[in-house]
Amino acid sequence: MLNGGPASDDHERLLLAIEAAGLDLWENDLVAGKATLPATRTFRELGYSREEVGDTLAFWLEIIHPDDRPAIENALVAYRDGRSDNYRAEFRLRARSGEWVWYANYGKVMSGSVETGLNRFIGVTFNINERKHREEELARINRLLSAQNQQLDQMNAHLEMLSGTDPLTGLFNRRAMNECLHRLTRSAECEAGVLFVDLDDFKKTNDIYGHDIGDILLCQVAQRLQSCISADDMIARFGGDEFVVLIHGRGEGGVRTILEAACERILNILGQPYVIGDLLLNACGSIGVACFPTHGTTVESLTKRADIALYRAKRQGRSLYRFFDSGMELDLYNRDSLEKALRAALKTRQLELRFQLQVDRNLRPIGAEALLRWHHPVRGLIGAMEFLPDAVASGLVHDIDNLVLENACATLGKWQHDPELRGLSLSVNITARAFDSPSIAPAILALLAKFGVPPEKLCLEITEQLETRSFVTANTAITHLREQGVRIALDDCGTGFSSLESLKSLSFDQVKIDGVFIRDINTNTVSQAIVAGLIGICRAMGLQVLAECVETPDQMEYLLEAGVDGFQGYLFGMPLPCAVLEAGVRDAPQSQRG
Repeated sequence: MLNGGPASDDHERLLLAIEAAGLDLWENDLVAGKATLPATRTFRELGYSREEVGDTLAFWLEIIHPDDRPAIENALVAYRDGRSDNYRAEFRLRARSGEWVWYANYGKVMSGSVETGLNRFIGVTFNINERKHREEELARINRLLSAQNQQLDQMNAHLEMLSGTDPLTGLFNRRAMNECLHRLTRSAECEAGVLFVDLDDFKKTNDIYGHDIGDILLCQVAQRLQSCISADDMIARFGGDEFVVLIHGRGEGGVRTILEAACERILNILGQPYVIGDLLLNACGSIGVACFPTHGTTVESLTKRADIALYRAKRQGRSLYRFFDSGMELDLYNRDSLEKALRAALKTRQLELRFQLQVDRNLRPIGAEALLRWHHPVRGLIGAMEFLPDAVASGLVHDIDNLVLENACATLGKWQHDPELRGLSLSVNITARAFDSPSIAPAILALLAKFGVPPEKLCLEITEQLETRSFVTANTAITHLREQGVRIALDDCGTGFSSLESLKSLSFDQVKIDGVFIRDINTNTVSQAIVAGLIGICRAMGLQVLAECVETPDQMEYLLEAGVDGFQGYLFGMPLPCAVLEAGVRDAPQSQRG
């Protein structure tokens, strides 16, 4: 071939193309172990001179990273054995500066055979350092992302655990219990019971001792509940002081027998005293029970009916357990209707006061008791005892107490401007629960000031038996009111041990003997003994005694001889509208006026 011919031009163009592509052409004689065409561009990039490189393969092998040599050998063996169409390897070469630079080698044998051995080995080398660094950066980012994903998985697992756990007690929460109940309701062969457990008067504990003590109490309750069930059962805190227990039916005796035994255990252990620091607290509970599938086959029906049963347990005295029955649902509906009507009654002034006269030993009017009546648009006049229990349960009793107190004080204020009536006092029934509020005493004193009423003209009758643990808060309000002149009476005295406990622990001005002892006072020796004992206690304590429900002259005569100070009952007048009572007092003979 002549110099400068077409073949020479093609060779030149090929070399230019290779150079433009950033490729470095090389050729090695593997038999002689020499580089017949060194990769001069590569060595120049690495900072080596032609003299340093020489024409052997020794220098090349010397600057290859030790970790990359196995990969090159494997690539050569794969090519030699026919497992690869050509030789391909990626490796790092050490630059004069000491830096490691990534390169790639692609090559093929141009002469020789497997039998005669490889000799003329031709290929290209090109710089892949930037690509490799990008890949390493991507790998680093992927490793970082993988680590972050692992952390996220751990966090999600922790959040999943927290999403089903009550953070205060460590029990399951409402969500976890509902999921378990959903699984239960999809099982056709399992019997179980859902127990709603609620602490009695837990709010009072929070109010008196603070939420920190209340939280510790809830944790102790959770621990006690856990000791009452087996490992197959489940407890969750639904919120506040409400816990839900799921107990599966197992063994002999039926699911109801198992649930009754569980309820007994729970009530017994919850009723034991709680020690929190220097405090010794009591916290009984009430339980409502619904059975699957007898009382419901959905989560909604089971939880609703267990809650209804709990409501019945609380209404019937607390520290009880009750199983759901269909009559409870109807009763709740009726009570809900009554509550709605009562709310409407408060807004439309259907509640009114009737006044029953009170007289002294000389039959002179000394005052009256304000008795609440509901002028129902359909049922007519309804006595307070027919709706007050529901008012207490629904929380409306506070609004009713406020209404009664304001109307009574307004009436007393009007009487102060009438010479014939200003001497009368007015007794007002107020539930013991009203004394749970720290604002009760200031509110009453503000009403007296608003209507210009001398405090001694108002007598507050406590109409509900006070529990022992209520004495501390009640006595604070009672003492403050008595210091300002308001009189306090203990109503229905003699009907239970709590009456004597109240007399011992609280401050009163007057005691009203319950009518149950007055009706047969002339013939029943037990009633006579109880009345005599109460009068003796009151005399020793300097308290005034008033007998209510006096209906006959014989009853009055007996009570006069026994030493009663005042009387109230049908013998002296029925509960009357205010105007009728006022007219009766004005029309009374002069000798019977106070």
